[in-house]
Amino acid sequence: MKEISEKGIKTKAKIVETARELFHKNGVKATSVDEILKISGAGKSQFYHYFKNKDDIVHAVLQFYLEIFKQGTGSVKLQINSWDDLEEFFYSHIRGIEMFNSERSCPIGSIGNELSSENELIRQDVNLIFEYVRNNLSNFFADLKAEGKLNKTADPESLADFGISTVQGALLLAKVRKDSKAAENTVDHALKYLKSFSK
Repeated sequence: MKEISEKGIKTKAKIVETARELFHKNGVKATSVDEILKISGAGKSQFYHYFKNKDDIVHAVLQFYLEIFKQGTGSVKLQINSWDDLEEFFYSHIRGIEMFNSERSCPIGSIGNELSSENELIRQDVNLIFEYVRNNLSNFFADLKAEGKLNKTADPESLADFGISTVQGALLLAKVRKDSKAAENTVDHALKYLKSFSK
């Protein structure tokens, strides 16, 4: 494989960062490659040296999100070992949208919402990230159940799906209303529901 120079690494990173910001702000479909190049300051030949097409840059952006999740360096709490950690998981999402005055939703969910049948590889990327988050949630509930701290009827995987769905729905509602209070109310009720399974 051809090695990338230090300058090339910086150029590629700048393109990915610019695309990430534009996708989150305007959506994938509303963002053109030319716009990414204009703002990043990269040339078209540079772009196509690192990426085959627009889907390839979307893939790179999603891989970036997955990597920061795995490293634990993002703004969202994903290491969940207690109920306090679970609360932080939910509320860190809300703080994230408050940074943008509730005018944006989840960057990963936003990409997922634009998927069509032609974007199978991108769908797999989004699903991989959701599965990573789901596993963290599911493992927390499974550990509680194994310790006898969760009702026997509780299904860890279903509760994990509920958690992800709650977050995505809450952030979308906050964006539509331009008010994070809607998301806070949703999260408050979701936490009460989840804690109702504890013993």
